Amino acid sequence: MTSRASREFSPEPGEVAAARQFARAVATGWGIDVGDLVVVVGELAANAVLHARSTYSVTLRHDGDRVVVEVADRNARMPSPAAVPARALSGRGLTIVEQLARSWGVRPEADGKVVWAELWAPPLPVSA
Repeated sequence: MTSRASREFSPEPGEVAAARQFARAVATGWGIDVGDLVVVVGELAANAVLHARSTYSVTLRHDGDRVVVEVADRNARMPSPAAVPARALSGRGLTIVEQLARSWGVRPEADGKVVWAELWAPPLPVSA
């Protein structure tokens, strides 16, 4: 059985933290570890704020041993990882996503795009 949760966010920098909190709460409710999931949601939400400058939605789908993150925005420009100078203060978001996710990609939509990432969904550790 697939579980699904989705929420809309405004293109404000403070909403990135709200997107991470949303992902943390949903994952905890599903009984899965939040570690990499929260990082990936944060990076994709930050990209939506910085580059798309539109409202965006975060959708999480949990199915068995995986969770899929989808961040949909209203900017049709397709992202791609870039070579970033060592001293740069930003620009590594998609590289981080690429390192943490099982797979990731982007697909065009009629009113923008969806950047998605699939991650392992380990269960929460059992407390003693």
